[in-house]
This record gives sequence, C-alpha cells and structure tokens, in this order.
Amino acid sequence: MIQSNDMKTVNAATKIAALIQADPAAIDAIAEINPHFKKLRNPVLRKMLASRVTIADAARIGKCSVEDFFAKLRPRGFVVGDEDVFSPPAEKPGKITVPDRPFDLRLDVRADIENGHDPFRKIMHSVSALEPGQTLLLINLFEPVPLIRLLRDKQYTAETVQASENEVHTYISRGEAGGSIEETAEAGGAFDTIRERFANRMQVIDVRDLPMPQPMMTILNALESLPDNTALFVHHKRIPRFLLPELKQKNFEVVFQQAGDGVQLVIYKKQ
Repeated sequence: MIQSNDMKTVNAATKIAALIQADPAAIDAIAEINPHFKKLRNPVLRKMLASRVTIADAARIGKCSVEDFFAKLRPRGFVVGDEDVFSPPAEKPGKITVPDRPFDLRLDVRADIENGHDPFRKIMHSVSALEPGQTLLLINLFEPVPLIRLLRDKQYTAETVQASENEVHTYISRGEAGGSIEETAEAGGAFDTIRERFANRMQVIDVRDLPMPQPMMTILNALESLPDNTALFVHHKRIPRFLLPELKQKNFEVVFQQAGDGVQLVIYKKQ
C-alpha cells in the first residue's frame, strides 16, 4: 500500500482508493489505460469500487497488465516497490464465442452500473435465491473480481466468460452441499460474549441513515483509527456482506445479531 513517507510507493496489492487519496489526478491517468476505468470519475462508482479493488484486480478487470498502471503512475511521482511481481500483458479481446452453458436465473446489471448505482444488493438477492445445484448468469460490464472473491469464500463457484469487449458473463453456482449466503454469513460467533469482552473498550457508530456506499466507507474509516484492544460497535440496516471479506483481509473478526429493524455488529482485531 502507499507508504507513510514522502514517496508514493505502490505495488500490485495497492488499492485504487489509496492511489486516488495520494494523488486525485491519478484518476485521469488510470482512465487513459482502458475505457472501463473512466467510470472512476463517477463519485458513486469510485466509492463503490476503488476501496475494494487493487491494482492487480483492476488490471485483470481491464484486460491489461500491472505494468500498464505503473507506466501511467511513474510520471506522477509514484514509485514501484521492489517486491512487486509484474503480470504479463493481457491479450486484446477479439471475437469471442460464449459457450452454450445452462443457467437457472439471469441478472443483467449493466444499466445499474452505467447509471451510477451499486448493484450489490440486487446481485446478492439473486444469489440468495439459488437452490443447491443451481446457477445464476450475471451479466456485467467487467469481471466482478471482489464479488467473486466473496462468493468463493462462501463456497460458491464462479466462472467468468468475456462475451464481448463490453460484456462479461459470470456463472455463479451453488454447490449441492453449500449453504446459502444468509446461512453462511450468519455464522458470526457468540455476539453477547464478544460484546461483554469489549464492554469498556468500544467505540460506537450508527450508519443506518447513510446512503450507499457511505456505510462501508464510514466503517472502514473508523477502523483505521481504532485504538488497540478496542472494538467497533456498529448500528446498521443490514449485514454488510460486501464488507465482510474486506474485514477478513484486514485481520478483523465480526459478530452480529438482529436488532429490531436492523443489525448490530461488533468488529474487533483478530488476536
């Protein structure tokens, strides 16, 4: 990630949000790489995607290489970390034949993305409707890398096919033995036990009235300044399913319980 010194050091794991925070003009530099990245100029989509996607993820989405990003960032004063491993240049998409693959449900979210709306809730609603052995065809403008990571963590399978230059098909399947998204997500642990452990060492925030995607951003910002041995107590409208893999990557644990018309969460650092 971006280092705390004066030099802007990056590698393949650097989040796009970190680039933009270090240099807002990096948006224009990235947008020159691939038309897909012009969507980062949309504030809603920028908040939705930038905090979830690394340079490596973006290179995969944009069918380019990590080095393509570095070539645009170096003139802006960014320095590439020595530990980075460059990915080979991606092949330019040509005429692609989409396999005749069966599916049970179909969801096209291209219009949502073009209009600046986060389609995550709509996608998860469709995924949750899958019965064991069924498949959802998700049609998107690009490969939904963070979503695929989340679903695979929940024991779903996801396979992506480039249908055309601006159309990606992702086949999401629920295994015969796999639980639903709700069933796996609800296995959060003993809420009361964790709340009691941090009873006198807890910060409280309420994101129930914030529009998307501000709840996720507010939680992440609060966690960045959370003191050691302290937990974050969150009042939320719903279980933030897209946030859970982000927290796991950052070594946080989460427990939650239903509370009235919403959800209460306790987020704490894994020991």
